[in-house]
Amino acid sequence: MAKSASTLFLAASLSSAVGTAASIQSQRAALARESYRAETESKLAAVRALEEENARKEELNNAIANNLAWQSISGYSDDSRSFLNIQSQVRKKAEKDISNIRLMGKTTALKYQQMQLENKYKERELVFGGYTSVLTELYTGYGNYKYYDKKGEVN
Repeated sequence: MAKSASTLFLAASLSSAVGTAASIQSQRAALARESYRAETESKLAAVRALEEENARKEELNNAIANNLAWQSISGYSDDSRSFLNIQSQVRKKAEKDISNIRLMGKTTALKYQQMQLENKYKERELVFGGYTSVLTELYTGYGNYKYYDKKGEVN
């Protein structure tokens, strides 16, 4: 019976090691999918920021054109200080909005880049810890096999 028990210990350890190895591969695939999703989201965030920036530039151009149109029908001079100040304020506000849009786009992209980096380190930890666990299971199983197999010889 001791030889049978030793063989069962070895089989259980092998089974556990195979299960752990399969789990490692499954988790690595999940991390790869999550990293791909983060990369895609990062690119999408950059496109959204660019679209918002372009929309704000178009809004700026429309405001300047509207101001020029209003100025021309109201009879003010093109170089009046009041008109130039209005145009200057419109430009400053647009530049501030555009810089905020760029900042938010870069912040979002950075968040996704950090997520990808964290996934990379998670994968390294998973692989090292997982395969260490696999080797431990195999050594434990082999040790139990040898221990109980020798016990069987003594009896």
